[in-house]
Amino acid sequence: MIIGEYFPVISGDKCKTDFTATLADGKVYYNTVEFDAVPAQGGTLCTNGRWRARDGSSSGTTPYRVFFKDGVVRGSP
Repeated sequence: MIIGEYFPVISGDKCKTDFTATLADGKVYYNTVEFDAVPAQGGTLCTNGRWRARDGSSSGTTPYRVFFKDGVVRGSP
């Protein structure tokens, strides 16, 4: 699976982004993810991710985290 169009933005106490998940057979799934945004080490850590399919067909959680600091964004599995 390849994740695309993943550009999280901090809005208040949440980080959000829409994204795609493309399977090897070319099928594309359109999703949204929302994280809790918490202050950490002089930046913002986006954690406790919850995703859902935009068509409402599925949802779940993710261990993925995103860290924002001084204009740099880093992700961690």
